[in-house]
Amino acid sequence: MSDAELTVALKGVVKRFGDQYAVANLDLDIAKGSFFSILGPSGCGKTTTLRMIAGFEQPDEGHILLEGQPVENVPPYRRNVNTVFQSYALFEHLSLFDNIAFGLRRKKVAKPEITRRVGEMLELVRLSDRAKAKPRQLSGGQRQRVALARALVNLPAVLLLDEPLGALDLQLRKTMQLELKHIQREVGITFVYVTHDQEEALTMSDSIAVMNYGELQQVGNAEDVYERPANSFVAQFIGISNLLEATAERDGVRLTSGLLIPARVPADLAAGSQVRLSIRPEKLALGPAADGRVGVDGTIVESVYMGTVTHYVVEIAPTARMIAVTQNTEDATDGSRPGVGSKVTLSWRPEHALVLAS
Repeated sequence: MSDAELTVALKGVVKRFGDQYAVANLDLDIAKGSFFSILGPSGCGKTTTLRMIAGFEQPDEGHILLEGQPVENVPPYRRNVNTVFQSYALFEHLSLFDNIAFGLRRKKVAKPEITRRVGEMLELVRLSDRAKAKPRQLSGGQRQRVALARALVNLPAVLLLDEPLGALDLQLRKTMQLELKHIQREVGITFVYVTHDQEEALTMSDSIAVMNYGELQQVGNAEDVYERPANSFVAQFIGISNLLEATAERDGVRLTSGLLIPARVPADLAAGSQVRLSIRPEKLALGPAADGRVGVDGTIVESVYMGTVTHYVVEIAPTARMIAVTQNTEDATDGSRPGVGSKVTLSWRPEHALVLAS
């Protein structure tokens, strides 16, 4: 990707706090107009990365480019970025209109232009009828939309969002995920979104960067990181995955119990290597291994009915269990579903089993 196609580029960025690396040799390209999420557990370096893009932290090594220009020595107020935090920090004594107009007035934008741009933002976030309301009169989701409008009205090159939905309840958070993606598409501004919530990242993102202990683990779209994880950390962190400890062999992997499971072993993993076999629960079926599918026999040791699906825990060896998720179709009544103690065959398509370095 050429520099002209990028809003943000990080090249060899290092950030240390004392003798601890918060970010280690990070290379990251963020395309113009994309919704880019940085995902990882607490302490992985994602917020530090966001703060370096914003200018609140300075890298110890490397370069940060904004629209092709290095900005390591540019103060935050001179960078063409805006940030939305989990705490919306609205001015409680000002109306919605005045909250959104605040930055424009500081820049001495002409009054007619302020009226036009604030009006457009209020329409975009569907709060045109609440322009005179005060923040205390709004719901959590409405306050979040005001904070978003206040940041977007200045037309930044990139909008940085640091877990802005974290304070919302689950149902509202799901609604706002779709709202954010819709707004980003409407305005066409690059969004860089930091979260530890895998569902948020998968729902909204054009691209996802997965980090752990300050290091980049994988970059790709939602399907890439979910279906084709680069390593066992990504497989375990993104969604739910069955990860079985094993040893690589020529024709598959051998579990510690001695059970050999057919699988394609990558060429860079030598026979005898310690590996993990990764299979997503929804890829497993309870049924015979027909039509080229791989199958292993086991015993159901736990069954959890969850409305639309049932989770089965199947023991395939004394030290190995796998979770299978099956849909509860209209004919799947309690009497027709296998129960604890049932002998079953777990089967899957060969391409759905990934052998990853341990």
